[in-house]
Amino acid sequence: MKFSLLAYLKKQTTLEFLKSVAVGLASNAVDFLLTAVFLYAYGHEHYDGFWGVFSGATVGGPYSPQFSVYITATVIGYISAILVNYLLSSIFVFKYGNVGKNKYGFLKFIFFAAIGLGITSLGSWIGYDLIGGNIWVVKLIVQLIVFVYNFVTRRMFIFNVNLIRADENTINL
Repeated sequence: MKFSLLAYLKKQTTLEFLKSVAVGLASNAVDFLLTAVFLYAYGHEHYDGFWGVFSGATVGGPYSPQFSVYITATVIGYISAILVNYLLSSIFVFKYGNVGKNKYGFLKFIFFAAIGLGITSLGSWIGYDLIGGNIWVVKLIVQLIVFVYNFVTRRMFIFNVNLIRADENTINL
Protein backbone atom coordinates (compact mmCIF):
# COMPACT_ATOMS: atom_id res chain seq x y z
CA MET A 1 0.00 0.00 0.00
CA LYS A 2 1.37 3.37 -1.06
CA PHE A 3 1.38 6.27 1.42
CA SER A 4 -0.23 9.42 0.08
CA LEU A 5 0.44 12.65 1.93
CA LEU A 6 -2.48 14.39 0.23
CA ALA A 7 -4.90 11.61 1.21
CA TYR A 8 -3.57 11.72 4.79
CA LEU A 9 -4.03 15.51 5.00
CA LYS A 10 -7.57 15.27 3.61
CA LYS A 11 -8.41 12.54 6.14
CA GLN A 12 -6.84 14.52 9.00
CA THR A 13 -8.65 17.72 7.99
CA THR A 14 -11.96 15.86 7.68
CA LEU A 15 -11.48 14.29 11.11
CA GLU A 16 -10.59 17.65 12.64
CA PHE A 17 -13.58 19.24 10.93
CA LEU A 18 -15.96 16.60 12.31
CA LYS A 19 -14.49 16.97 15.81
CA SER A 20 -14.79 20.72 15.41
CA VAL A 21 -18.48 20.30 14.60
CA ALA A 22 -18.96 18.32 17.84
CA VAL A 23 -17.07 20.94 19.86
CA GLY A 24 -19.00 23.67 18.07
CA LEU A 25 -22.29 22.05 19.03
CA ALA A 26 -21.20 21.88 22.69
CA SER A 27 -20.00 25.49 22.59
CA ASN A 28 -23.21 26.61 20.89
CA ALA A 29 -25.25 24.85 23.55
CA VAL A 30 -23.38 26.91 26.17
CA ASP A 31 -23.86 30.05 24.06
CA PHE A 32 -27.61 29.49 23.50
CA LEU A 33 -28.24 28.57 27.13
CA LEU A 34 -26.42 31.57 28.59
CA THR A 35 -27.99 33.90 26.03
CA ALA A 36 -31.42 32.59 27.04
CA VAL A 37 -30.63 32.88 30.76
CA PHE A 38 -29.64 36.54 30.31
CA LEU A 39 -32.69 37.33 28.15
CA TYR A 40 -34.95 35.65 30.70
CA ALA A 41 -33.27 37.38 33.66
CA TYR A 42 -33.76 40.77 31.99
CA GLY A 43 -37.30 40.24 30.69
CA HIS A 44 -38.72 37.38 32.78
CA GLU A 45 -41.97 39.26 33.33
CA HIS A 46 -42.62 39.09 29.57
CA TYR A 47 -42.02 35.36 29.10
CA ASP A 48 -44.29 32.45 29.96
CA GLY A 49 -41.55 30.62 31.88
CA PHE A 50 -37.91 30.09 30.93
CA TRP A 51 -38.69 28.01 27.83
CA GLY A 52 -40.77 30.93 26.57
CA VAL A 53 -37.48 32.61 25.68
CA PHE A 54 -36.91 29.89 23.06
CA SER A 55 -40.49 29.31 21.95
CA GLY A 56 -41.63 32.93 21.96
CA ALA A 57 -44.40 32.21 24.48
CA THR A 58 -45.05 35.51 26.17
CA VAL A 59 -47.46 36.96 28.68
CA GLY A 60 -49.57 39.89 27.53
CA GLY A 61 -48.73 39.88 23.81
CA PRO A 62 -45.63 39.87 21.67
CA TYR A 63 -42.34 40.86 23.27
CA SER A 64 -39.10 41.76 21.59
CA PRO A 65 -36.13 42.64 23.81
CA GLN A 66 -34.28 45.88 23.23
CA PHE A 67 -31.35 45.57 20.87
CA SER A 68 -28.86 46.45 23.64
CA VAL A 69 -30.21 43.59 25.78
CA TYR A 70 -30.01 41.17 22.86
CA ILE A 71 -26.42 42.17 22.00
CA THR A 72 -25.35 41.98 25.67
CA ALA A 73 -26.89 38.50 25.95
CA THR A 74 -25.16 37.47 22.71
CA VAL A 75 -21.77 38.73 23.91
CA ILE A 76 -22.08 36.94 27.28
CA GLY A 77 -23.02 33.69 25.56
CA TYR A 78 -20.28 34.06 22.95
CA ILE A 79 -17.47 34.76 25.42
CA SER A 80 -18.46 31.78 27.58
CA ALA A 81 -18.64 29.56 24.52
CA ILE A 82 -15.19 30.74 23.39
CA LEU A 83 -13.60 29.57 26.64
CA VAL A 84 -15.25 26.15 26.33
CA ASN A 85 -14.24 25.99 22.67
CA TYR A 86 -10.59 26.83 23.37
CA LEU A 87 -10.25 24.08 25.94
CA LEU A 88 -11.96 21.46 23.80
CA SER A 89 -10.17 22.52 20.61
CA SER A 90 -6.73 22.26 22.17
CA ILE A 91 -7.49 18.92 23.84
CA PHE A 92 -9.83 17.14 21.45
CA VAL A 93 -10.07 18.66 17.96
CA PHE A 94 -6.70 19.41 16.45
CA LYS A 95 -3.93 16.84 15.99
CA TYR A 96 -1.40 19.43 17.13
CA GLY A 97 -3.66 21.00 19.74
CA ASN A 98 -0.76 21.44 22.12
CA VAL A 99 0.78 23.93 19.62
CA GLY A 100 -1.84 26.45 20.72
CA LYS A 101 -1.70 25.56 24.42
CA ASN A 102 0.55 28.40 25.45
CA LYS A 103 0.19 32.10 26.15
CA TYR A 104 0.83 33.10 22.53
CA GLY A 105 -1.61 30.50 21.20
CA PHE A 106 -4.29 31.62 23.65
CA LEU A 107 -3.76 35.28 22.70
CA LYS A 108 -4.11 34.40 18.99
CA PHE A 109 -7.25 32.41 19.85
CA ILE A 110 -8.70 35.44 21.68
CA PHE A 111 -7.70 37.76 18.81
CA PHE A 112 -9.52 35.65 16.21
CA ALA A 113 -12.43 35.12 18.62
CA ALA A 114 -12.75 38.91 18.96
CA ILE A 115 -13.04 39.17 15.18
CA GLY A 116 -15.63 36.37 15.33
CA LEU A 117 -17.49 38.34 17.99
CA GLY A 118 -17.46 41.35 15.66
CA ILE A 119 -18.90 39.20 12.86
CA THR A 120 -21.48 37.83 15.33
CA SER A 121 -22.48 41.30 16.53
CA LEU A 122 -22.66 42.74 13.01
CA GLY A 123 -24.65 39.76 11.72
CA SER A 124 -26.99 39.94 14.72
CA TRP A 125 -27.53 43.67 14.19
CA ILE A 126 -28.26 43.19 10.50
CA GLY A 127 -30.48 40.14 10.99
CA TYR A 128 -32.35 41.18 14.12
CA ASP A 129 -32.44 44.97 14.15
CA LEU A 130 -32.36 45.90 10.46
CA ILE A 131 -34.17 42.95 8.87
CA GLY A 132 -36.32 42.10 11.90
CA GLY A 133 -35.62 38.38 11.85
CA ASN A 134 -36.36 35.90 14.63
CA ILE A 135 -33.72 36.07 17.39
CA TRP A 136 -32.91 32.35 17.27
CA VAL A 137 -32.94 31.98 13.48
CA VAL A 138 -30.60 34.97 13.15
CA LYS A 139 -28.35 33.54 15.89
CA LEU A 140 -28.19 30.14 14.17
CA ILE A 141 -27.35 31.60 10.74
CA VAL A 142 -24.69 33.87 12.19
CA GLN A 143 -23.18 31.01 14.19
CA LEU A 144 -22.90 28.84 11.07
CA ILE A 145 -20.98 31.63 9.31
CA VAL A 146 -18.71 32.17 12.33
CA PHE A 147 -18.14 28.40 12.69
CA VAL A 148 -16.54 28.23 9.23
CA TYR A 149 -14.44 31.33 10.00
CA ASN A 150 -13.34 29.84 13.35
CA PHE A 151 -12.36 26.47 11.91
CA VAL A 152 -10.27 27.99 9.14
CA THR A 153 -8.46 30.50 11.36
CA ARG A 154 -7.78 27.99 14.12
CA ARG A 155 -6.54 25.36 11.69
CA MET A 156 -4.29 27.80 9.82
CA PHE A 157 -3.08 30.23 12.48
CA ILE A 158 -3.31 28.62 15.92
CA PHE A 159 -3.15 24.81 15.91
CA ASN A 160 -0.77 24.48 12.96
CA VAL A 161 2.48 22.61 13.61
CA ASN A 162 4.15 24.47 10.72
CA LEU A 163 4.00 27.69 12.73
CA ILE A 164 6.44 26.46 15.38
CA ARG A 165 9.78 28.21 15.22
CA ALA A 166 13.02 26.47 16.19
CA ASP A 167 13.27 28.48 19.42
CA GLU A 168 9.88 27.20 20.60
CA ASN A 169 11.29 23.85 21.71
CA THR A 170 9.25 23.86 24.90
CA ILE A 171 6.23 22.54 23.02
CA ASN A 172 6.24 18.75 23.05
CA LEU A 173 4.86 17.18 19.92
